[in-house]
Amino acid sequence: MTKNSNRMISDFSSKPRTHSFFADIDAYVASLGPVGKTLKAQASYSVKRKFLWLWAYEKTPDGILYLTVMLDGEVQDPQFHYVARVSSNRWNHHVEVKSEEMANSEWLHALIREGYAFAQR
Repeated sequence: MTKNSNRMISDFSSKPRTHSFFADIDAYVASLGPVGKTLKAQASYSVKRKFLWLWAYEKTPDGILYLTVMLDGEVQDPQFHYVARVSSNRWNHHVEVKSEEMANSEWLHALIREGYAFAQR
């Protein structure tokens, strides 16, 4: 990491808590069925289309994992950091994962399942 850089990362080896959150979510996504995974600036997951992105920033403190799930409609819930319409029938639902409880919660699993189902259509 360069001193002034704050780029997105998908390698969490220097952030053990963040890596733990990522590993739990990654294992859950793999349990859903066939899914493609790409590791670049973000870890992204796809079936027929991408539906899930996970990342941190170089300067993000350990213990924060950013996650976005794409759905075909808006879901409102106070647990979202924000929700944004990115195109017709495409909504990004942004979550900040800051605990093992959140990473393994039924709420987050249900959201990821919804994204996975959307990506299969």
